[in-house]
Amino acid sequence: MSSPVLVAAANGRTGRAVLRALLARGMRTRALVRRAGQVDGLLALGAHECVLGDLEDPATLAPAAAGCGTALYIGPPMHPGERTMAANFLRAAESAGCAHFVYYSVVHPVCREIRHHRLKLEVEEEVVNGHLPYTILQPARYMQHLEPLLPQVRDGVHAMPFDVDARFNVVDLEDVAEVTARAVEDPRMRGGTFELAGPEALSQRDMAATLAGLLQRPVEARALPLQALRERALAAGASDDRVEQMLLMNRHYDRHGMLGSPLVLETLLGRPATCFEGYARRVLGLAGR
Repeated sequence: MSSPVLVAAANGRTGRAVLRALLARGMRTRALVRRAGQVDGLLALGAHECVLGDLEDPATLAPAAAGCGTALYIGPPMHPGERTMAANFLRAAESAGCAHFVYYSVVHPVCREIRHHRLKLEVEEEVVNGHLPYTILQPARYMQHLEPLLPQVRDGVHAMPFDVDARFNVVDLEDVAEVTARAVEDPRMRGGTFELAGPEALSQRDMAATLAGLLQRPVEARALPLQALRERALAAGASDDRVEQMLLMNRHYDRHGMLGSPLVLETLLGRPATCFEGYARRVLGLAGR
């Protein structure tokens, strides 16, 4: 088996999806996590190795990267230290002699008023100016936003903290993970930046209509007030900084949505990207109906 792929933030939702996709293609994986308590779950998922490290502590990253062929950086969501942590990971990959660096960015990092978009844009520049062959992936907003909403959707409400007519090319994380795995093994993707957006420009109102059709009961699209979002996030333990960035992002979404083209994603998949209805059928347990 070839040199392992080092996956940062491997225990998160995105990291786990990417690990599954890498394993499905027969690649050896090394999962980087911060806490020892996360190791058993990732080994059970199939990760070949797990290593402890802190993206804010460069000394812990050098041994993690040793012997790896590809270093794949997935950052903690909306973290104010994104640029520093990504740079630490990139330097560790360079020092370890990795052959390839994959940076998991975001669709439209040029939307600089959203801090985590701006920070990812700055990291993209650092990656392009670095010393390793690289691939930059720019995923759109996930369809997986639906999963925490399922209880309220079943009660007839689809509520998000922005205008119900703001449109997004939401994308299935499973499609993005599949392309991420391809980026690791396909040398033609090196030196490229790839926008990964879903196949439909959908509003919250559109999604509610699709869900209503599948559930065969009314589902109302609602714009959740930002104050309600703030209160829920703080009650769930989010930091003040994280909450403020969530509010800033959703104000941008309220005004502009976040559109993208599915062409790159579908070309790389070699098939149509998952549509929202197909994804919703899967999550609702209706895939065979």
